[in-house]
Amino acid sequence: MRLIRPFLRPWLAMLIRQRAVCRALLLMLAVIGAGYLLGLPLWPCVFADVTGLPCPGCGMTRAASALLRGEWAEAWRFHPFAFAFAVIGLFAAAGAMLPRASAGALAAKVEAWEVKSRLTAIFLAVLLIFSLMRVLGFWYQPPLSRPSLFFLIQEMQGGGGLRHQTE
Repeated sequence: MRLIRPFLRPWLAMLIRQRAVCRALLLMLAVIGAGYLLGLPLWPCVFADVTGLPCPGCGMTRAASALLRGEWAEAWRFHPFAFAFAVIGLFAAAGAMLPRASAGALAAKVEAWEVKSRLTAIFLAVLLIFSLMRVLGFWYQPPLSRPSLFFLIQEMQGGGGLRHQTE
């Protein structure tokens, strides 16, 4: 329980209070978004490269793009947590742009709500369940762009390897 407790603290309020972190997150999102819109390759997913399975965040960029276009069903299909992360992005923007006193007041209200609702525990539990559902094939799995490391090792050993999806 001691190992789990730090993950159950109110993290959204803590994010709002960290103005530099909020600004860095917004800058990172802007760079990723610009790269995606320009068709530039983003960094590879190590989890997907090694296992051949979608990581918990696979499809998030495509879901965010669908959200921005107003394609709600498509965003949900790619990654239902895109909606939650959009809300988190709004809170990060508030933390970055509001005057320090206003951001502090907002953080205090959010923290009280997080503690009362146990938001962190619920969010992490639902994300874990979703990730397991995706790995087990009960949710859309975005096609991966290249074979996994496990596939390549099996191919080198002549074992045939796992079947791999490509676009």
